[in-house]
Amino acid sequence: MKRLNLSWVLFLLIACSSPKSDPSNCPVADIRAGLENPKSLKLSDEIESVDYVPLEVTSDDASLIDGVANYAVTDKYIYVLPVKEQRIVLFDRQGHFIKTLIPFGQGPGEFSGFVASMQADEKNDRLYLFSTDRVEVYTLDGEPVQHFTHDYQIIFQYKLGLGHLAAVSMPYVPFQNGSFGIGLFTEKGDTITMKNDFSSPLVSNDKSGLTVRIAAGYSGRQQSVLFKTGSNDTVFRLSDDKISPACVLSLRNSDEEMINSLDVTNFNSLKNFGNGKDYFVSDLFETPRRYYFRLRNNDGHYVASVDKKTGEALVEKCEQPASLKELAATTLQHGLLGTRSYQGFPVWGNMTGNDLVQVITSAELDYYKNIRSILIPEQLKNLGEESNPVFIFYKLKDS
Repeated sequence: MKRLNLSWVLFLLIACSSPKSDPSNCPVADIRAGLENPKSLKLSDEIESVDYVPLEVTSDDASLIDGVANYAVTDKYIYVLPVKEQRIVLFDRQGHFIKTLIPFGQGPGEFSGFVASMQADEKNDRLYLFSTDRVEVYTLDGEPVQHFTHDYQIIFQYKLGLGHLAAVSMPYVPFQNGSFGIGLFTEKGDTITMKNDFSSPLVSNDKSGLTVRIAAGYSGRQQSVLFKTGSNDTVFRLSDDKISPACVLSLRNSDEEMINSLDVTNFNSLKNFGNGKDYFVSDLFETPRRYYFRLRNNDGHYVASVDKKTGEALVEKCEQPASLKELAATTLQHGLLGTRSYQGFPVWGNMTGNDLVQVITSAELDYYKNIRSILIPEQLKNLGEESNPVFIFYKLKDS
């Protein structure tokens, strides 16, 4: 046991001591201990104010949104990709419907294909739609500006401060067959740097790649992307010109979970999400003070926070009133699978500027209304069954 612990410590030191990173900025968090002793997170300490923005339903059928598959936000506008309808719909920040901004199709100014991620760059008047193999660029008013393709296949992509693209490759492609794992590229597709050494002696090199045990999130303040794969305890940051450790999570998962996170020939990982003891990170974001992670296995979800300075880890059990399959019918964002540490209402979302943005639907709220530990804000109690989704903006304190 002492030898195993020493090996684990050495691994953490190596992970946080990359020549490209500052070890003092790489906290080590004992998530496993937190899972064994759940508490409440401290998100309430970071929230300054809250703004509830229901998306307007008008007499125009184009204003109806069945759900939110993806979105982008600026100080003036909310850009929404509905779940079933392939189009980009424009609302203002007060939730007023404006128009269908970008229709999906093969015509001029239209877009077709799977939208892996979206990004609005208010400073440079640009809206980016990232597909698996190309990028479509528009003005914020929906005028087409640029179109470029790349050779790599992605599941997540964002543009960083210097114009470089941070990308996460498509799962279930072996690294030996050209998959890059995570990487930084120019708009022309030239490689700046990449990482595909998420290896383990448990899985042969020809079978190694990314599976669905991955999570990625854009950090607007840091102009970077955070990434976590289940085959490695390190959370990586992709900045303009380097990939470096951000923090390390001690999950102490089994060999079986390690294999499910790395073996791209094992499609059981699409259905089996742990045996009750193993957890993987399914979503993540960061605030000025902490990293936040949503942990998943077959038994449900936990959320964890890690203090950036001390590595203090807090873990909380999520309230999950239905299966993920049922919840997915109401929202792909799963906004209410979050922490109840802010006024008893589950909070989860993505960072946009200084705001933590949460998206919920009236159908999703219905699942939670009869749970005594869930406190529904007054602003959300009167949403009708035909209401559009609601955007919630949590303004965070600077530090």
